[in-house]
Amino acid sequence: MATSKLSNALPVPEPRQRKKLAPPTSQEKFEDFLMDNRWLAVILLVLPLNYLFTSYWGLRDFLVRTVLSPLRSHDRTVANIQAQIQKWRESGSKNFLCSRRPAFLQVTLRDGVYKHKDNAIDLPLYDILELDTKKRTVKVEPSVNIGQLTRFLIPKGWCIPVIPEYDDLTMGGMLNGYGIEGSSHKYGLFNDIIVSVDIIVGNGEVVHCSREENPDLFFALPWSYGGIGFAVMIEMQIIPVKKYCRLVYEPMRTVDEMVNRFTELAESATPPEYLEGIQYDFHNGILTHGDFADKVGSDGIYNAMGKWWKPWFHRHAEILMKKDHPTVEYIPLRDYLHRHTRSLYWEGDLIIPIGNHWLFRHTLGWLMPPSVSFLKLTQTKSQRDHYFHKHIAQDYLLPLDKLKEGLELSHNVYEVYPLWLCPHAVLKTSPQGALRAPINNQEIEQYVDIGIWGVPGAVQRREVYDAHVANREYETWLRKNRGYQAMYAISEMTPEEFNEMFDMTLYYAARKKYGSVGVFMDVTQKVLVNKSKLGSNDFAKLV
Repeated sequence: MATSKLSNALPVPEPRQRKKLAPPTSQEKFEDFLMDNRWLAVILLVLPLNYLFTSYWGLRDFLVRTVLSPLRSHDRTVANIQAQIQKWRESGSKNFLCSRRPAFLQVTLRDGVYKHKDNAIDLPLYDILELDTKKRTVKVEPSVNIGQLTRFLIPKGWCIPVIPEYDDLTMGGMLNGYGIEGSSHKYGLFNDIIVSVDIIVGNGEVVHCSREENPDLFFALPWSYGGIGFAVMIEMQIIPVKKYCRLVYEPMRTVDEMVNRFTELAESATPPEYLEGIQYDFHNGILTHGDFADKVGSDGIYNAMGKWWKPWFHRHAEILMKKDHPTVEYIPLRDYLHRHTRSLYWEGDLIIPIGNHWLFRHTLGWLMPPSVSFLKLTQTKSQRDHYFHKHIAQDYLLPLDKLKEGLELSHNVYEVYPLWLCPHAVLKTSPQGALRAPINNQEIEQYVDIGIWGVPGAVQRREVYDAHVANREYETWLRKNRGYQAMYAISEMTPEEFNEMFDMTLYYAARKKYGSVGVFMDVTQKVLVNKSKLGSNDFAKLV
């Protein structure tokens, strides 16, 4: 059993020796001042704007599903999108098609510099279309977000199996990119719970695809980042759920203890429904695992952690980590599924340093969380550049047996804590998509996502540090160890390296077959940075 004494005396890998920075210039001091005090703009501007925006969409969603339901026509909306594409063709524009969704509303770290008046298409696809409890499926339009879907499904006793925590994440974004949750060791990534998709491909036609119908298109869509077409309908699996999540918190005192216990539960023949680890420093962390429950049992306590005055989940878990025994809580299911929403995991500690203070929570906590989208409104380009050099936001997906090595490398090149550990299964499919088939011809191979979000230790110590070099080193290690990088993040890879990490064979074949080449941007053109500095590669060879 873990002891209450934290493992601060155990050996920790030494951070790399880096030179101290010269004293900051006046401009650097000013930039640091703006970033350090950005929380004032967030409280005064972002939170009120976000509250009004969220209230508007909540009211709109209610009206569309009730009063306006007879007037809403999904087919008419799709036809209008096709008409816009035809108009683009007739205009002779050389710019690739893209959505008109403003860049600040996208949950990504990159700017949508490729969006222009002549190539941006309106995609007003925000609604839940059909719930079929007999088939155990739900059909939605791609701009439906996680918060909207869980508010609709959970009161009815259903939910999709994989629920990434951010309210802002959309179904279309996770289809074309990736989505993960603590249940992914059982169900795979978000795209693995998708049953079928309707997509407008390069020739303007709507194509229906599933595992049985047009499977080449179906399995090419995940990780394609919109490079094949516009999804207009997504059908997903649903599962019956119960009122509570019975969550067990287990303190971990060494990195080996975390790795071994995490692996044991992820690979168990009877795994828990949910599994997650938070590493607060190299050795000390908390491992949580949970299952559905109908009522609050006598072995734990009730915790409605979703209430706006409650402590942020990762800070609450940190307190429980210091105990000398596991803790059991019964949490309303939606509260658990959105446990990291109010604090944006632990980015909230940087965005609003006083956010977890009891006085802020009890007075302004009802305005949380700040929308990732609206947060971009408080940053100038120079501030974003400043942020990229002094902040890390990466999700790295690696084989579970490489977890310890991945944690050691993260400490060595980033030294960012806390770290998020989330297991997920990579599934064998036919045909195989961007993620390579499990080794040894297995049906399933367990992976783990290491979420690295925060300010590197070297930056905090005012040492010379280059985040781009650090990213390059981790990406290189991933490619050598069958790992992957989340596409929302900043990638330093060349197109050749990207195609070494991901198997895009099916994707490129689908682009050619369905007429998407020359119509939609290639994934590498969207997700890779510094393309002008990547060498002599010609992007046309890849598209």
